[in-house]
Amino acid sequence: MSILLADDDIQLATFLSKSLESEGYAVHTALDEPTAVAELQRQNYQLIILDLNFGQTDGLKLLEKLRAEGLETPVIVLSARNRISDRVQSLRLGADDYVTKPFSFQELAARANVVLRRKADPTLNVLRVENLELDPSTRRVTRGDREIKLSDKEFQLLHLLMRHAGNEVARQELMQEVWRAQPESDSNLVDVYVNYLRKKIEFSRSERLIYTIRGVGYRLGRQAPIVKGLSEAPPVRPEPRSGKGIPASAPSFSGPPELPVYQQTAWRALVNSLSHDLAQPLTSVRCFLEVAAMRQGNLSASPADLRNIEQQADRAIGLTKAISSLVREITIPAGPWTLLDTLLEEVFEDFVVLLNSGLLSVERHWEPFIRVTSSPVLRQLLVLLMAKISGKNSRPIALLASASMKGSRCHLELRWKAADGGAVQDTQTTLGTELVYIQEMLYSIGGEISFEGATGILLKLPAAPHATGAQPPKETVQ
Repeated sequence: MSILLADDDIQLATFLSKSLESEGYAVHTALDEPTAVAELQRQNYQLIILDLNFGQTDGLKLLEKLRAEGLETPVIVLSARNRISDRVQSLRLGADDYVTKPFSFQELAARANVVLRRKADPTLNVLRVENLELDPSTRRVTRGDREIKLSDKEFQLLHLLMRHAGNEVARQELMQEVWRAQPESDSNLVDVYVNYLRKKIEFSRSERLIYTIRGVGYRLGRQAPIVKGLSEAPPVRPEPRSGKGIPASAPSFSGPPELPVYQQTAWRALVNSLSHDLAQPLTSVRCFLEVAAMRQGNLSASPADLRNIEQQADRAIGLTKAISSLVREITIPAGPWTLLDTLLEEVFEDFVVLLNSGLLSVERHWEPFIRVTSSPVLRQLLVLLMAKISGKNSRPIALLASASMKGSRCHLELRWKAADGGAVQDTQTTLGTELVYIQEMLYSIGGEISFEGATGILLKLPAAPHATGAQPPKETVQ
């Protein structure tokens, strides 16, 4: 069986390829969309494993494009997005399965086997509720040992109810899906055909399967269990604010609750983005340890493989500390300005694990007496940018941080490259769809962001007038 693995994280892709090959699969890896498309044109794969966060490509758009072009190859989606809406959208666009990171390698291998078997064995597509079975391919319906003959509309109605077994289906949805009628239609067709179905599939009261949900519609089978404790938290009510935009009574800053309501969505999106990045190294480490345990320690890992896993663990620790830094409370400074030197040293301290491990090195160039806005939002944004740069790039990164005064603003530039001279993720890929939220947060404190070349970011920040008695530029290397 041949598998195309489309994932831009080279370390994770390499490990998964080796592990799947050890299970008997032939695996080819594509690190970007052009490679994936070229491979699909070159070879007929039995399965595609697609990471939704696929470089500059939106994995869902690629999936939709492939299905629109008539590709029928089964697709398993990998993603750190764990919302039900993400899973539903992926399945609607043509995915055959959805695996959330960090995942178990055994689970991924088992799901691959199931998808391949399901595509080869039509009987696994049969819908079953208690002893009622419906085969979409043959349009055969049975209950127990009795075969049930249905008209076309009766079959469509039952099929829809069985796909939603255990859950309520509104009359309007039944009308729209089966009869293509407008949702507001006042027809009693649904009730009439439900009665037809009841007469054919419910042979006695004790064999009841279709339940009427008064004022809503119908449900097939017993009600699905309701999981408690997963309802959304109530919205945060903003506190009274002073004229400076800071809660009048708040002594500290702790992330979203102290931000204006319109910024809270942006903040949560940025933290979720780091959580997604964290899932990548966690998946690598978890799968490596799992495969080692499966083989009872007889894992032929080279020193390079072991070093890679060690780096993935350090990367996960660094991202975890960054997320912790983003949500912890910070004392609000008394004055409007703070030394850039002090601010950046505090930010770099949050990445000491990566600095000590060699995954991140920082070269600093700035005048030591530059003062920038003391807004806690700036510190959090700098932590986030550092985390995105180090988290999206799986190889050791050399970062150049430089700053200078331009009139009444501080120009802070961050540039990065691979410490080993290899390829790195460009700015667009590094920030991705989160750029709009970063711009929104910067705008709230009077700042701007722009790209500097392929791997550079320029922040234009509010700053205090340049202090007299200029000192020599500070240049240190860590």
